[in-house]
Amino acid sequence: HLPIVSESDGSDGARILIGHTQAFKALNMDLPSGHTSQMKEEAFIVRSVGNDLFLVGNEDWNYRGTVFAVYDFLETDLECRWFFAGPYGEVLPHYDTLVLAHDLNRLEQPSFRARNLWYAGWMPTTKQDGEWMRRWFDVHKLNSLAIQLLGDGSTYTLAPPKEYFESHPNIFALDKEGKPNKDMLCMSEEEGVQIAAETIKKAFRADPKKLSFGFAPPDGFPKCFCERCQNYFPGFEGKGYGTPSISEPWFNYANRIAQAVYKEFPDRWVLTNGYANRVRLPEGIATFSPNLGIQSAIIAACSIHAIDDPHCWQRRTYKGIMDRWMDNLDFLLIYDYDPAKSLDNLPFPALHCLKRDMKYFHDGGVWGFWTEGSNSWMVTHLNYYVRAKLMWNVDTDVDALVRDYCERFYGAAADAVEKYIWTLEDAVEQTDTHETWGRLMQYRKIYPPVLSKLDKLMAKAEAQASTPQIAQRVQVLRYTHDHMKAYFALEEAAAAGEFIATRDWAKKMLELRGKAEAIQTGLLPFSTDIAANHTSSLEGVQKAHEFMAERMDGTKGSLVTLLPREWEFKKDPKELGTIEQWYLPGKVGGWENIDTTFYWEANGHQDDMGWSYWGNAWYRTAFEVPAEATGKELHLAVGGVYNYGVWVWVNGVMREISGMTRHWRLGIQEELAPFDLDVSDLIRPGEINHIAILVHTKIPGRNPRGGLHRRAILWTPSEK
Repeated sequence: HLPIVSESDGSDGARILIGHTQAFKALNMDLPSGHTSQMKEEAFIVRSVGNDLFLVGNEDWNYRGTVFAVYDFLETDLECRWFFAGPYGEVLPHYDTLVLAHDLNRLEQPSFRARNLWYAGWMPTTKQDGEWMRRWFDVHKLNSLAIQLLGDGSTYTLAPPKEYFESHPNIFALDKEGKPNKDMLCMSEEEGVQIAAETIKKAFRADPKKLSFGFAPPDGFPKCFCERCQNYFPGFEGKGYGTPSISEPWFNYANRIAQAVYKEFPDRWVLTNGYANRVRLPEGIATFSPNLGIQSAIIAACSIHAIDDPHCWQRRTYKGIMDRWMDNLDFLLIYDYDPAKSLDNLPFPALHCLKRDMKYFHDGGVWGFWTEGSNSWMVTHLNYYVRAKLMWNVDTDVDALVRDYCERFYGAAADAVEKYIWTLEDAVEQTDTHETWGRLMQYRKIYPPVLSKLDKLMAKAEAQASTPQIAQRVQVLRYTHDHMKAYFALEEAAAAGEFIATRDWAKKMLELRGKAEAIQTGLLPFSTDIAANHTSSLEGVQKAHEFMAERMDGTKGSLVTLLPREWEFKKDPKELGTIEQWYLPGKVGGWENIDTTFYWEANGHQDDMGWSYWGNAWYRTAFEVPAEATGKELHLAVGGVYNYGVWVWVNGVMREISGMTRHWRLGIQEELAPFDLDVSDLIRPGEINHIAILVHTKIPGRNPRGGLHRRAILWTPSEK
């Protein structure tokens, strides 16, 4: 261990001087200091002078330059690594004698000013996990800066309801019943603008160091239902950016507040967010106030492809929006998600996106990132490590980072693991599947084509693990790999109509999570309650499977007939199907076969830019019902359908679907889960029966389009 003493105690020989020592001050090194509203003064120095080494950085405001200098020296010059948070991810070499170069001379400043990565509550986080993450945060030079950002539902800070709700009800938004809403402010009430601006100015007067004031509406799709605000909506819909968009009234409101604040505080920032139904730019603002900034969220765009991917309209559309924001605002932050897909804990490689997207954001002048992360390190794998490196230096060689990780973490197994990583990356980058946060990923379309190759690489890595520590690291990768394969088996069982068998594969996945978590928490975690209640988590998927299984295993009923996996399929863009009775066998031509366990977009019904078909489409099939079903109560259960409207015909008669829930935000029917119909009076036992399903979807946006995505069965309830 190196002796640690204060500078005043003196020392003989070579010294490592940390922080703003007298020796450092005497050298008058050119190190940025202080802070301004531009927040560009963050910097550190690693410099050798004679036998002394100086590790020092800007520590003004909430800059942590000296801490960063120390960790940069440990990583760059002593080859220490912290690939993941916690001791599992550490690679710390041992030196009997420390020999330092005499030519160290680095002055570094970050590519992005704000570099934040935080654990959201989707996966469990212990106190220890939090402590490990805080250290990892420093190790990789992350800094959220002292910016008052905008939490969802923070508009109350502009006009606290305790102070204004009774005396100024006119400044609060109206709900659908015309009553004032404490959680949202009216966007067209001028007095509300004046009160909000004065609130912000008071905050700035009270704290000269306060550089920003942030506010945002409640999460979801907030609105004001007063006549003025309703008349302000231009009615722009679709593309996943709100239905309808409130960008027009919201950003006019925020801009007027910013303009009022700017007159007194031109060097402070007024911040809001571009999220949910206010991602796109307003069309009615010619000039934005120079002190207005936004945090733009990428929740509505595909998370699989890079921002300039020519085959992904979602990412390219978001890029178009970002290009305009970059042209109009000086302060722009990105709120992104990693992992940015379903909550099933399957691998989410995103290095191909980070390589291209981070450079794009940097060149466009983006200030930084507020990344909603998850304590699931083998799910994101190298994403956080690479993301942190690129946030500090956007020109970092990602391929070299991956190679360095493989060599230092896996030793002789490096080549096999490196090929494994890039095989996953290539599979995701090249897929024509498009997914956004929280939606069901079509893994059976992405990974199985390369599964044989992954199996061989995994076995090769295991054979080459040369030490117990490396063997354990490869074992964790094996748990993650087998967990992925178990999910494929679970989905294949469901696709085969073997819903009962999915229970065993779900159990297998939980066992593998337990083995990884026994090594270190946060590697392959179990779901929290909130995640388990989400449709895209393992528990959410199994809930849908269980709906079907209990209608087959005697719990609620028993199987009568498993309907075919492939049905006839035909698009109906002119909506003629009901008039021409397409639900009857033999009606019109041009039908094709379709796999009902993939929604139609994943069946290839999209163009070269990824635009899926939308509108009306028909499914129909024929199946035999055994004569033994005569006299029994018979139900049709459909395992899942993406839709904004669905209708079912059995032997030419439409049967109304009841009980399908409406989307809690949009107020319209949008169902992913199974549904069940009593069709006892329509089924003809001992004969060939015909079923047709009409599905309607809207213009493509955040959700997959559309239709059936799980098997259907005919079943009979158990006797009561």
